[in-house]
Amino acid sequence: MKQKTILILGAATVATVAATAALQSGRDRDSRPASIEERLMPALEARVNDVREILIEASSGSTTLQSKGSGWVLVEAAGYPADEEKVRTLLLDLRDARRIEPKTANVDRHARLGLVAPDSEGATSVRVTLNDESGAPVDTLLIGKQRTSRAEPAAAQMGVTPDAQYYTLPGEGSQTFLAAGSLGVESRALGWLNQEFLNVDRSRIAAATITHPDGEEIVAVREDMGQNEMVVQNIPDGMVPRTPAGTAQLLGALQRLRFDDVRKADSMDWPEETIVSAVFSTEGGLRVSVESVKVPAPDNPETMVTWARVSFALEAEEPGGSPVTGEEAAAPPESEGPSREELLAEVAELRAATEGWAYALPTWKETSFRLRPEGVMEPAPEPEPEPEVVDAPSGEANGAGLDPAPLKMTPPPEGGGI
Repeated sequence: MKQKTILILGAATVATVAATAALQSGRDRDSRPASIEERLMPALEARVNDVREILIEASSGSTTLQSKGSGWVLVEAAGYPADEEKVRTLLLDLRDARRIEPKTANVDRHARLGLVAPDSEGATSVRVTLNDESGAPVDTLLIGKQRTSRAEPAAAQMGVTPDAQYYTLPGEGSQTFLAAGSLGVESRALGWLNQEFLNVDRSRIAAATITHPDGEEIVAVREDMGQNEMVVQNIPDGMVPRTPAGTAQLLGALQRLRFDDVRKADSMDWPEETIVSAVFSTEGGLRVSVESVKVPAPDNPETMVTWARVSFALEAEEPGGSPVTGEEAAAPPESEGPSREELLAEVAELRAATEGWAYALPTWKETSFRLRPEGVMEPAPEPEPEPEVVDAPSGEANGAGLDPAPLKMTPPPEGGGI
């Protein structure tokens, strides 16, 4: 068979398959329920901008997000700012979710779809209630089990991934629907917060001081900003620095610092006799002070939690003499770090974000702010003992005062010669 004939037959086959697929697609559209084109939460489409409160209920507890000013806050965290992008994404995902097909309206069969009250025993469902500024409901949705959907063979070959599918119960009725969309709603309260509250890169840290209530203190200085360790100062007699020094954790203490919980600082006690103070300084003069206390966890008194509050300042510029002019003024600056104006702006931004808050530090991170001297120094090794000298037979050390032993000579053999 000629190649031209093969190409023609191949094209005809592709056209036939495409026509068949189009016809089947048209039949599928005709046979689909009308709800396939409907939004899962119809009221939300027109009123998404009216939502001022979001209540998320799950077996693990409830989460309340409220609109405050130009942003959102988490009520369960004393009004700590929520991650606005996450809240916005949630509202748009709920608005854009679509009904695939109706399922049972029989309440007795809802449990099979995971559509039971979140506070029911063994429940895995999540209920989302959206309220307006007056507290009146805009819409509500109960989200049950996720159904594993299979891509059509042709779509799978092209790498097309179908939308996630969930069994849902919108509104207050009993009619359930299989829905498509991003409905994996975060049910943890902390999941709605940006838990990283401070980030000062380790490359900027020049010095650190940790002071304990009992007077113990660590002072460490980074003599070379390119090094990964600091030099411990004021080492007492009888002690030497550890090897490795153990100060690397001080350099990274403020980098990408996260919290495990957050609350208002004035809701806690901060007894002076229990506060450990850690002060970190950068080359440009930024000072970060971290005061921490250890208290029992409210749900488990045997577990201790380290809570910290932070403050920021900018060291005063060193008093200078007359203004620099001429060639000195044209010389490049010694440091390529942030300018004074940039540091002032940084301090203002950090204060605005953290002032008045206390943060529960992760267990693995707390040592960086509560390091003890034994963590960076150790007792000096005992000096090597002097080698023991054996006394001479007379009892005098080193044989002092003794005549040397006579030299023994071997007589030559008889007859002489060698």
